Amino acid sequence: MLTNLLRTFGLNEKEMNVFQKVLTSGSQPASSVARLCEMPRNTVRSILDNLVKKGLMVKSTRANTQYYSTESRENIARNLKLKKVRLEEEINRQMDLLDRYGEELSARHWAKSRPRITFYEGMAGLEKVYEDTLTAKNGLKSWASCDELLDVMPEYFETYFKRRAKKGIPMRSIHPDTPSAVGIANRNLEELRETALIPAEKFYWSPEIQVYNDRINIASWKEKLGIIIESGEIADAMRVIFDLSFEAAKAYGKHGGIADYEERTKRQT
Repeated sequence: MLTNLLRTFGLNEKEMNVFQKVLTSGSQPASSVARLCEMPRNTVRSILDNLVKKGLMVKSTRANTQYYSTESRENIARNLKLKKVRLEEEINRQMDLLDRYGEELSARHWAKSRPRITFYEGMAGLEKVYEDTLTAKNGLKSWASCDELLDVMPEYFETYFKRRAKKGIPMRSIHPDTPSAVGIANRNLEELRETALIPAEKFYWSPEIQVYNDRINIASWKEKLGIIIESGEIADAMRVIFDLSFEAAKAYGKHGGIADYEERTKRQT
């Protein structure tokens, strides 16, 4: 519908009303459009001029009177392409400046900051939390329930594990022993992961906790909430706690990758 198209341009109800009146009536002065819309002339003129700025209308002068008409589809498309090019150029410029001066920005920030906690809400927020782990310089350490993360964002994790491995980021993880966890563990070699499975009936949790760089993230699947804690001291402590729990988890005899799980499956059958 036309109204849906106009909303994508950020038009409100009054602006859409004015635009459609001009579209159906043809080129009109502001006074005529005001009568058609039953609105004050000054208000309509302001709306018309705003539509001209947005590239949706054209203003011309005839006999000392300004007329407004809707822009052609071709010209609107041409203007949008030009805006896209300019926006991409501006984003590229900002990214270039960030690459050049970002380290200075970070250094000044951390010089006078305390541990920082950032919250990310919703599915998009959870994705941001996981994308941040792809900056890991010395690998990831994780406590995770595979059932929960695959149930909430299956399509995202279908590519995430592969992208992490492609970046050469290894991972150690502890999971409740479920079919989903076994499925993930069977891809350990190709996805640069070492796992330890522990009895799900005794040890089960929902959120995932990851440690990397100077950060700890927590992904709450039930609350659709992601948290990143930035603190070198806390991250170091969590790494020690993980190493301790990973050694204990290996004692259950469910540690490793493809070969271990294939052998265990044979014994169970």
